Formats: sequence, structure tokens, C-alpha cells
Amino acid sequence: MGSLVTAMASYCQVKKSHGQWLVRIEDLDPPRETAGASKNIIATLVKLGFYFNPEVIYQSNQQRQSAYQAALDRLIEQSVVYYCSCSRTELKNCTLKTHACRNQIAPPKKPYSIKLKVPNKTVTFIDKIQGQYKKNLQQDCGDFILKRKDGLFSYQIAVVIDDAFQNVTDIVRGIDLIESTPWQIHLNSLLNLTQACYAHIPILVNDQGQKLSKQTFAKEIDTKNPIQTLLNAYDYLNQEPIPTQPKTVNEFWQLAIDNWNIEKIAKVDSIEINS
Repeated sequence: MGSLVTAMASYCQVKKSHGQWLVRIEDLDPPRETAGASKNIIATLVKLGFYFNPEVIYQSNQQRQSAYQAALDRLIEQSVVYYCSCSRTELKNCTLKTHACRNQIAPPKKPYSIKLKVPNKTVTFIDKIQGQYKKNLQQDCGDFILKRKDGLFSYQIAVVIDDAFQNVTDIVRGIDLIESTPWQIHLNSLLNLTQACYAHIPILVNDQGQKLSKQTFAKEIDTKNPIQTLLNAYDYLNQEPIPTQPKTVNEFWQLAIDNWNIEKIAKVDSIEINS
């Protein structure tokens, strides 16, 4: 349900603005991917009436991987990265000032990750829901991984490159990702990419304050009764009630989009879901 609520908010926002809603499968970690998960996601969206371009981008695609590597090469040329061979335990016991790897500009002989060396710079942006958000990259965010020790690219660099590749103008996502936004804005500036606008919605949590996910045993989305499922998700977005009971999925979307007002979304971090 949490994923559906986020998808619905982004869908309504873009359709209200007469834009195009894009689907991207961020399958950057093949060892952790559940077989068939991507197909299930797309099938669920179709059953619930989401309309999107059939050309879905998969980040595991070799063309996209090459694009991430090209961007990483540009950052290496700018001398804004370093090679870190520290273990997690070693990283816990050091700060940016005491982290010796930050001066390691050549790949070591042992396994390493490639990290972005952030400057002492404050990033500020205006979120369409949460308002002004401001963080200092060194003090609040820290350095971050671009490419892992196992050779897999990080979420941070992949989404920045793909947002630019897909000409994304507006990003609507859960507030649990807002802490990544200063990193992504900084990457955008380093790579001279067009900056998108952001809107971070509250996440749905259970009665223990945990984000709804497979790890917290959240229920799967019910597609057997799509209209009721959509209405349930819509209720969490704090919109004006839909004036008439929709008879079809398409009618629901027309009413929801016509009724949509992003300014009505609650400016909070989380919303507890009904049990």
C-alpha cells in the first residue's frame, strides 16, 4: 500500500500538469532481486489502471550501466572521488577528518569502493510538500558511494543519470528518500545536468512506526477489487473526497486527477495505516 500511495501521488500530480508518467525498474542489486518481482510490479500497475509508456527502463540494462560508468569517469577526471578500501567497522571508527582513504586518489590493490568526496557546502531546495529543506553536505550528509566494492553502481548515481536521460522535470516520492536529495542535487551540479523539482510525501507506517515493506510483513496490493484498493490508497493522501462512487478504474482516475491538489498532502513524515 505504501508503494501504491506514492505511485498514486506522482501519477495524479503529473496528469494534473498534463505531463508523462514514467516507470523505471531500479534493479541495481541483482543478488537481492526476487525472481519475477519486476514483472509483478508492472502487471499490478496495469491492473490498477496506471497508464505509462511501454518502454520501461531497467537500470540493470547494459546501456544504462555504460551511462553510469561514463558519468563516473567524468567525476574521476574532476578529482572529486576517492577509493575506499575500509570495512564497515573501520568506517564506524572514523570521521571525514580522520578518514585516510579520502586522500586515496589511486585504486589500491585490495577491494575498494569509489566514493564522492563532498565539499563543505550547504544544499537548499524548496520541496513542494515539505517546504524548505537545507543540509550541509559534510556535516549532515557525508561522503557517499558511487560504485560498490562488488562493482555494482549505487542508487545515487544511477537515478541522477536516468532522471537526466528521461528528461524528468518533477520527482514525487516518499519522504524516506529526502535525505538523498542533497547528494543528488550536488551530483547534478558536478555533471552539469538539469535540476528537477521535488515533492516528498509522508510514508505509511504500521502501529509500531515501521515503514510498510516486505521486511515488516506488509500485505500485498489487492488487485481483485481494484476500485476499492485505489480508493483506500487515495484516502491516505488527504485530498477532498471523491464526489461520486466510481464505477470503473478509468472513472476513478478521472475523478482523482480532476480533484487533485498536492498542497493538501499532510506536511508530516509518516501516516499510520489502518490495521
